[in-house]
Amino acid sequence: MQLVWFMINIFFVGSLIVMLFVQRSFTDARQQGGAPERIQRLNMLRKTMFALTILLFVAMSASFLANMRLNG
Repeated sequence: MQLVWFMINIFFVGSLIVMLFVQRSFTDARQQGGAPERIQRLNMLRKTMFALTILLFVAMSASFLANMRLNG
């Protein structure tokens, strides 16, 4: 069970880092007046990464609690 928590934790941290980079790209493109289709694509990617990161956070929390329950 610890391996499951560890792997989900790795994916969560990775998705969090990617989400922050996507957020930065989106903000830069919007401030510099980038192409509207690029801004729209980055906005969709930003929302997708945000949802994935939240989902992985919930999974990480659940696996941590399950691990604590099993191992005391």
